[in-house]
Amino acid sequence: MSKYLKSILQFIIFTALGLGIFYWIYNSQNASYQIYCSQNNIPSSDCSLIDKVAKDFGRVNWFYIALIFVSFVLSNVFRAFRWQMIFESMGNKIHFVNSLGSIFTAYFANLGIPRSGELVRAGFISKYEDIPVDKSFGTIVLDRIVDMSSMCALLVLTVFLQRNVFISFYNQYLSGTSLFQKFIPFIIIGVVGIILIATKKIWLQWNLVQKIFSKLQGFWSGISSIRNMKKPWLFLFHTIMVWTFFYLMLFFALKSFPPTASIPPSAGLAIYVFGAMGMIIPTPGGVGSYHYLTMLGLSYYGINEIDAFSFSNIAFFSAQFATNILLGIIALIVLPIFNANYTKSELVK
Repeated sequence: MSKYLKSILQFIIFTALGLGIFYWIYNSQNASYQIYCSQNNIPSSDCSLIDKVAKDFGRVNWFYIALIFVSFVLSNVFRAFRWQMIFESMGNKIHFVNSLGSIFTAYFANLGIPRSGELVRAGFISKYEDIPVDKSFGTIVLDRIVDMSSMCALLVLTVFLQRNVFISFYNQYLSGTSLFQKFIPFIIIGVVGIILIATKKIWLQWNLVQKIFSKLQGFWSGISSIRNMKKPWLFLFHTIMVWTFFYLMLFFALKSFPPTASIPPSAGLAIYVFGAMGMIIPTPGGVGSYHYLTMLGLSYYGINEIDAFSFSNIAFFSAQFATNILLGIIALIVLPIFNANYTKSELVK
């Protein structure tokens, strides 16, 4: 199968998954809204969920929507600085414009083909900074490892601050699962690991495996570069700022919508974590999965499901969709223009 056909199929499958989840959510919320209208003697002709969401968009405070945009930009400014530090630790320097622009194009690409952004990001840096793709991709994997570690730390903090919510979540969705079922993924991983170790003398001789290991050397140099970090505290500061502004995006979205404006910051942190879990599912930009889990998080704070549906759309289309499209297009325009006259010698060594 050609790469082009594979990309098309991937786009179709994950887009269908995201739209399917979104359609299922819409149908369930529309049914609930019809019941609400019936109970409140609202004529069916005036009971359109789409019209309700459109009116709710008109109710938002656009000052906070603007702050969402600013927070997104600032979060990725710190991400770009952090990525520069990773490259410097492996002996390379990249320009800030290329670092930031590549990040914006990655977000833009993910709207089309989920998880393609990392490859696009590595490709742009390789093209404009003359750094091998495998090394560039290695730095991105390191960047994502740091993000996953940060997300785990944030999850622990959130569970501590909002433990009643997560206890309710566990009792509702996980308490009925047997201990064996919970450990099935780890058992499978363990069995596969044992088989690979037992047969390594055989598969290590395969030409394909040797070629893969050859490629992984450059990939590993990108990941292991963190050992040579000259200013680890600055790296940590950039990481904290990345996640602070990501959280502020959700917090400002809550403030922008009257039904959610009174939710306190600590509760906003829990809702952010729910939404972030939705972004992990490989749908374009998190469509559908982000909506579902954000609505689930809001339900624990007394937000009715109709308003929660409106909010999830406000947060998604302002913070995820419109912002990524706008900045992605700007990056695609600016990067070729900037690099037409850019040489690496311009950087201070």
